[in-house]
Amino acid sequence: MAISRLVLSETLQRLGRPGVVGVALLAVSLSLGVSSLLPSWKELHRLRAKAAAAQEIQRTAAARVPVPDHSPAAQLRAFYAIFPAHTNASESLSHMVGAARESGLQLSRGEYAIVTDRQTGLVQYRMTLPVRGGYTQVRAFVAASLKAVPALALDELIFERPSISETQVQARVRLTLYLRRAS
Repeated sequence: MAISRLVLSETLQRLGRPGVVGVALLAVSLSLGVSSLLPSWKELHRLRAKAAAAQEIQRTAAARVPVPDHSPAAQLRAFYAIFPAHTNASESLSHMVGAARESGLQLSRGEYAIVTDRQTGLVQYRMTLPVRGGYTQVRAFVAASLKAVPALALDELIFERPSISETQVQARVRLTLYLRRAS
C-alpha cells in the first residue's frame, strides 16, 4: 500500500498542478458521461426490442390477413355486386314511391318494360312515369329517387305547362333501373 501511495504522489508531482486538474476533469467528465448515457443506452435497447416485437406482430398479422384480390375478374364481380338483384326490384320501386310521396306527388300509371342485356348481364327495368305537380316537387322527386336508389338512371325529363297561368306542370319522367340477374 505504501508503494502505491509513493507511486501516486510521484506521478502527481510529475504532472504538476495543471496535469492533476486535467486528470480530475477527465475523471469527472467520464463519470458524468457514463451516468448520463447509461440510461439512454438502456432505453435504446428497450425501444429496439419493442420495435422488433412490433414488427414480428405485424408480420404474423399480415400473414393471417388475406391479400385482397385486385384481378380484373374480382373487380368485375365487385362492380356487379353494386347493383341490386333482379328479385329485389320491388324494394327499389318502393323507395321511388316513397320519394314521390315525400315530394307531395302521386305517381300515375306508367309504362314499364324489362330488357335483359346479354352482353353485360344486367336487367334494365325501364319506366316512363307521367307526373303532375309543381316544378320543384317533380325535381325533388327525381333527386330523391336517384339518391335513394343508386342503380337508377334518369334517361329523360320533359316538362309541359298546358297554359302559362297554371302553377302545375305535367312531366314525363323516364328512368332506368339497372339490376343484376339472379344467379
